[in-house]
Amino acid sequence: MTIRDIAKYSGVSIATVSRVINNNDKVSDATRHAVEAAIAKFNYQKPEPKRKKATKLFGVIVRNMSNPFFAKLIDVLEEEAYKHGRSILLFNSRNNLKLEQTFLEECKHHNVDGVFLIPRSLKEQHIRPLQSLPFPVILLTVTSPLCLSIGTYHKHGGNLVAEYFIKQGYRRIGFIGSTSQQSDRFIGFQNTLLNKSRKLNGECILTPYTAESLKEFIQDHILNSDTPLEALFCSDDISASHVYNLLNNTNLTKQVEIVGFDDTFIAQSLGFSSVHQPMHQIALHGFELMLNALKVGSNENNQTNTPLEYLLEPKLVLRSSPMITAQDRPYEILKEAN
Repeated sequence: MTIRDIAKYSGVSIATVSRVINNNDKVSDATRHAVEAAIAKFNYQKPEPKRKKATKLFGVIVRNMSNPFFAKLIDVLEEEAYKHGRSILLFNSRNNLKLEQTFLEECKHHNVDGVFLIPRSLKEQHIRPLQSLPFPVILLTVTSPLCLSIGTYHKHGGNLVAEYFIKQGYRRIGFIGSTSQQSDRFIGFQNTLLNKSRKLNGECILTPYTAESLKEFIQDHILNSDTPLEALFCSDDISASHVYNLLNNTNLTKQVEIVGFDDTFIAQSLGFSSVHQPMHQIALHGFELMLNALKVGSNENNQTNTPLEYLLEPKLVLRSSPMITAQDRPYEILKEAN
């Protein structure tokens, strides 16, 4: 007995029978009862869906291909994929949510086995739909309780910078970068300062910034100020390098300490301090999560209500001092939350 036979017996189309089987609301009660009676009479069983054939292909969607932090992540993922006889399909969303969603559709068209995603947004309305995709999705560098994910404990990174500034005795402190509710780097930084009675004045925060606004900020708060900033935390190495280059090209007689985030080759080559993210470990653990998800089965994995999120501990690398860590245990997974 096939779905065609059920349709013929019920006097309806195959599409209508399919709607009834899949609980589609666009069927009248009389038609639904007739089809259900035929299904019961002939003991029709809906066939099991065919298992998707593995393509040995993973999608990788990053926010900004020019960011050296993401470039390192891609390099490790490519290496791991090669070791496991797989390849990756790379997309650059350019921090554009619509592009990200378009690329997820492209991954469906290419029948990828899974996707590694560095998302543009962690809002529920943007992450929850990932659960219904026909392949597992692993978030990298950031975490969400709605999706398998692994990243750095960004709040701890902000804590480390604030604690270091306090230990150095700095009181005139600035920040450059995102200050949104999702910016854990800023939240950790600001909260630690407040807990130690160090105020971060709003006028000493630059968010967002352009080349012109950054120049004005440096002029107003460092070069031409009677009470210049003593320390400046930048939310990534790229913005820190812009500050470094601006100050390096002036006759600066006032000292200001710059700390970035990511600890990419930019910080290493220019020589400023930065919060180190364990990108190699993020990529390796992320790849392990993907392989485990494929073993379980993508449908079962995506439908679970308790996916795991993993957080790795950052380190503050002082270019002229020993490395400072929140705990003296490298790359430990601090959180495995169900």
